[in-house]
Formats: sequence, structure tokens, C-alpha cells
Amino acid sequence: MKIGLFGGAFDPFHLGHLAICDAAVKSAGLDRLIVIPTGKAPHKEGFGAGFEDRYAMTAAALKGRDFELSRWEGERDEISYSADTVEHFRREFPDDGLFFLIGADSYRDLYKWYQPERILAAATLAVFPRGGMDVKVKPPAIEIKMEKIKISSTEIRELIRSGGDPRPFLPPAVYEYIIKHNLYK
Repeated sequence: MKIGLFGGAFDPFHLGHLAICDAAVKSAGLDRLIVIPTGKAPHKEGFGAGFEDRYAMTAAALKGRDFELSRWEGERDEISYSADTVEHFRREFPDDGLFFLIGADSYRDLYKWYQPERILAAATLAVFPRGGMDVKVKPPAIEIKMEKIKISSTEIRELIRSGGDPRPFLPPAVYEYIIKHNLYK
């Protein structure tokens, strides 16, 4: 079985994230895709929303879709390094092909990550394009064929803070959650 792992802050989960999920399943021929909201990130001071809100928004976006959602990182007390997460799922699925979804920017800078060799030993990288970047993906990594994403969670948060309308970039259920819980103001 081919299993994809897609981790991220998802602060908030947007239509670009859904496009990545769809493209990864199609392009890499995944049988399963597990979406993993970040717990305590080593490279961020904090998030615009806490784990429970980010998890709930991601769950709302994925409702009715054939993707799985994991609480694993959010239930840990320690910092969530991708190497730990990938190894956790390698132990859970020892006989399956694991694919770790990563943006072209992160792929280019993987050498700066915490113990990237552990990630590479446990999974195949599946690289999706990022706006404004042309990165050559080299085997054994694979390239996810899709349009470049033209929006980021950071831009969506800024749009909300400035009174703009984020609805063109968000699944309706995520927008409703943000409004109901008064996030990113």
C-alpha cells in the first residue's frame, strides 16, 4: 500500500492544501493520505490559532473526503520534528510505501532541517510546487504534478486581519469556523 503523509501548520487549512491532497493521491498513486496538523513546531514562535482550532478547521475541510486526519503531533508534549513524525508512521506501517509530502521550498532547504537523513530513510519525498520556485526534483524523490499554489495561510491571516474577504481561498466550512470562533483578528 502507498501511504502519503501531509503535515503542516494548516493555520488555516485552505483550498491550496486540498489541491495538494488531491494532486498527491492522483500523481503519486496513493492508496491513503494522512493529514497531520503540526503540534509544537521547532521553527515557529507560535501559531495564529491553537492546535485544537487548527485540527477542527482541517477536519471541517476534509469532511466527506477520503483523507485521514491524525492528532499524533498535537498529543505530544515535545517539539514535533518531521523526522519523529515520519518515523512514527514508519513504525505504524512497516510494510507499506511511505511518501512524505513536502513543498519545493522545503525540499530545496531540507539539509537545514533537523536530522533530514531520518526522514529520507523512512519515506520517499513527494515534492509539490510552490509559487515562484523552480526546483529540480531528483530521484528517489518524486514530483507531484499540479499547478503552483498562489495563496498561503500567512496571506489569508493577513487578509482577515486587514478586513479583507478570505472566502475565495478557503473551504466554506473553514471560513465558517474562523468567523464563529473569531480567529485571526
